[in-house]
Amino acid sequence: MFKVNKINRFNLSEQDIYINKLRNRACAVIVSDDWILLAKHNSPTRKEPIWMPPGGGIEFGEPAKDALIREVKEETGLIVEPTRLIWVHEYLDTPYHAIEFYFECSIAGGALKLGEDPEHSKDNQILLDLKFIPFTDTSNLPIYPAFLKESCKNSGKLPENVVHVITSPEV
Repeated sequence: MFKVNKINRFNLSEQDIYINKLRNRACAVIVSDDWILLAKHNSPTRKEPIWMPPGGGIEFGEPAKDALIREVKEETGLIVEPTRLIWVHEYLDTPYHAIEFYFECSIAGGALKLGEDPEHSKDNQILLDLKFIPFTDTSNLPIYPAFLKESCKNSGKLPENVVHVITSPEV
């Protein structure tokens, strides 16, 4: 059986959207020269804030690329063009379960600005910060998922083909 990760940093009604449900997410990997765009989150799955690519939930009937474009605009103010799928990530850590699609993206417009997560109230936002971070500065940051941190250690080298990754205490 999976371990239960008890974290109560959100009020229960807002945390309910993440627990004991399958959550499908689309995430943008935006690399510019020697920098990567990351958002600092109060993640429901971690005790401390983490840095991860912008992105979020895919709504029923919504193609993953459309969800990605919508979520990145909400969180960053940027308009992106997904170029290719690079990682499929299955995250299993009871009571959390997510399947995430990580797309390499280019910026097509907009202006970088920290947005809001409409699933959360104004005083309970999970987005804390947003910035382009040089790869040389990523080694000491809590970057998730681990495969992305590894990519940052290798100067942002992305896989040539789609890679399927499972993160779970059982794997």
